Amino acid sequence: MRKIVLLSVPLIFIIVIVLGVEVFDEALFSIIPYNYTSYTSIPSNRSGEGSLGGYYSISGQGEEFDFKMVFPEAEEFEPHEENGTKICYNETGIIGKGHINSIDIRWDTISRLLMGDFRGAVFKTPFSGYYNVSCARWNGSGNFSNNGNKFNGTFQITGVKTFFKGNFTFHLQGNRIILHAIYIYYPKGEPWNAKRVEKDYYI
Repeated sequence: MRKIVLLSVPLIFIIVIVLGVEVFDEALFSIIPYNYTSYTSIPSNRSGEGSLGGYYSISGQGEEFDFKMVFPEAEEFEPHEENGTKICYNETGIIGKGHINSIDIRWDTISRLLMGDFRGAVFKTPFSGYYNVSCARWNGSGNFSNNGNKFNGTFQITGVKTFFKGNFTFHLQGNRIILHAIYIYYPKGEPWNAKRVEKDYYI
């Protein structure tokens, strides 16, 4: 009996330390602000045409975050089309809010955020959540999930004249992030006219 008790003491001590670290990590993450801004581009749908360039930014603290995408050149095109559909873009850009439902905080997560390595923290930390997005007269929503190895998500957008729905996967390629999207779109109320698109976006 005494041996069992003696063996239980270090085990309990280890469990307490682990739980303490997890609580500390969660508390620390909730108060750490983070922000990231980078270039993004939408490749042209036609050969010989240039891509549409802009920037995106993400800022937040803990589980709540905001994001924005702006394409200055898009304001010169009317209608703003993507794959032949009107996306109704204006100068305010694409604005969104997100929430992280669950996250597996690790010491590596905290250290990367403190060092300003936002991309590294995002891709190496398991988490999941949802977001809402809007631009001009359309709005959308979706969810995201990262298991530490694969970063996937879904989205749907209800536009003035067009409906979009699909999924995406983020990939790290050198110093840039590739968003690989597969989706369908069709005129509102006409799902039988749906078309499928598979495309990469660079961010």
